[in-house]
Parts: sequence; structure tokens; C-alpha cells
Amino acid sequence: MKKATNYYLSSKKNKKNPKSISLRLLNTGLFLMVAAGFFMYLIGISDLTAKGFILQDLRSQAFEIEESYKLQEQQVNSLQSFYVLNEKAKDLDMVKVDNIEYIKVGGQAVAKK
Repeated sequence: MKKATNYYLSSKKNKKNPKSISLRLLNTGLFLMVAAGFFMYLIGISDLTAKGFILQDLRSQAFEIEESYKLQEQQVNSLQSFYVLNEKAKDLDMVKVDNIEYIKVGGQAVAKK
């Protein structure tokens, strides 16, 4: 009778319910989901790395442009200084204006040297 009971239980265990998901199918699905997630993670990391290099290049270009701007601003300030303008006026034989006299001609004021 023990043999018959074991046979009955083993035959009952071997029958598969068509509605239930097999363990092998479940494991395959989980493996594919994990593999797809890992693949997407690698793509994301690769994209972030590329963007990091681009950002680093842009920051270095911005730094170079800022330094160039500062140098050009210093050049403009030095060229606009009073000392440089006086030296250029002397080199061009310009005369310094000391005494200005104004005359009136028909209601308008005109400067005379």
C-alpha cells in the first residue's frame, strides 16, 4: 500500500497545470530583464562619460575665452589712458588747447582759437 500511495503522489506531482508558469520560464524572464537592465545601465554610463568629456572641453574653452577677454580689456584700458593719448597727440604734432574764446555770430556761439 505504501508503494501505491507513493505512486499516486508522484503521479499527482508530475501533472502540470497549464495555467501556472513554469519555474524555468520565470527564471529565463528574470534573467532577460536583468540582462536588459545591465545593458541599459552600460549605455547610460557610456553616455554620461561622453557628456563629461564634452563638458570638460567646453569649460576649458570658456576659461580660455575669459582669459582672452581680460587681456583685451587690459589692452583697451591701456590704449585709452590719458598718458598714451597725450603721447599720440604729441607724435601727431597736435596743439594743446589752453584758452578758448567764444564769439557770437547771429545768436550762435562759436569757439575761436
